[in-house]
Amino acid sequence: MVFHKDLLSPLSSPPFTDIFETPTNPIEIPENHACNHPTHVSILIYVDDGKLTVSSHSLDTNNYVLAKAYQLVDQWLHSVGLPG
Repeated sequence: MVFHKDLLSPLSSPPFTDIFETPTNPIEIPENHACNHPTHVSILIYVDDGKLTVSSHSLDTNNYVLAKAYQLVDQWLHSVGLPG
């Protein structure tokens, strides 16, 4: 499958790759999850695949943070006209 460079360019742009670093899009973590010391969410993109990762002392905390991170990515994709 061949992708046109204009289709993929929004995914490699700083607004997307920095989505979790900007103070306007913080993932608020409730105290019951914060005590498990989750790491920052990292994002890895390769062609049409993406991976969000987080680590903590709790699977529930990981699930919570990743769900919030996915919502941010989905919102960003829709804001630039791409399907989530």
